[in-house]
Amino acid sequence: MKEKINFPIKYAVLELTQSGGWMVDYKDITKGFIVSKCYVIEDNIIYDSDGNSKIVHKVFFPFIDLEILKKSLKNEEYDIGEAEVPKYNTSHEIYPITIVDDLYESYESAKVAASEKNSELINYKWEYEYGLDLKKEFEEGLDLCYLYELLVQQETKFLCVNQEKIVDKEKFIVKVLKHNK
Repeated sequence: MKEKINFPIKYAVLELTQSGGWMVDYKDITKGFIVSKCYVIEDNIIYDSDGNSKIVHKVFFPFIDLEILKKSLKNEEYDIGEAEVPKYNTSHEIYPITIVDDLYESYESAKVAASEKNSELINYKWEYEYGLDLKKEFEEGLDLCYLYELLVQQETKFLCVNQEKIVDKEKFIVKVLKHNK
């Protein structure tokens, strides 16, 4: 990473996917969830019609391609490629971005969330949708995700996580305008 990027840095859970084949209608297949540092690009509040709201974050992960590692392992190497930097489209919007629900100040708290997502994925998707015979294969693929996470950690160790909260729900003020009768 040669460019100085001045976005806030946090931990988030990254979903690692692989392109699926004809058996899954060419949909992406989730291989696992890992913890990664990311650049926070934007925070948004999304309001539901029932009055509830949630905050979502647009983030940029410097490493997202698990296939590079898989190919390098065939040559008995551990390579995850070069860190990507945010790119801008003609509308001056950053891409590729990932939308996440939660950001974390520490690796440990993000790891708990990633582990929960991996457990859900193993217990539900692979047992009920794909069958128990593929569960072992999936767990082996998850080991590859954990290796990828370790390599991403090493490559991003110089990125300092911002400790202050980026979005504080208590500071948002919502004004409701009512018609006077």
